[in-house]
Amino acid sequence: MELVVDLRTGALDLRDPDDFGSFAVRVSPGQEGDAAGTDAVGALAAALSVHDAGRVDHDGDAFVPPEAVRRLAVASGAATDAGWEGRFEEMLAYASTKGWIAADGAIRAHVEWGDA
Repeated sequence: MELVVDLRTGALDLRDPDDFGSFAVRVSPGQEGDAAGTDAVGALAAALSVHDAGRVDHDGDAFVPPEAVRRLAVASGAATDAGWEGRFEEMLAYASTKGWIAADGAIRAHVEWGDA
């Protein structure tokens, strides 16, 4: 499962919402790492904030609330399957055993910088 953020438009898209084996935030276009990278991280943080879809921490990881994932899954039509919520809850339970769930319940996601 990937939360794709387009920095050109600020749009968010949930890709592969039925892939419960992984979770990442993919940023397009990816420009992290130089002076423009600071602006890119800020643009990512702004896009997540505007969509009430999370935050970026000081290490550059994203934290995405499960409610935002659910909302995007419903918008994509994926969460209409009665079993989707159960599989998502299983993913969250597994992530919790790995320390990938923040105190506020948000899912820690590795940010991948590059075209989606």
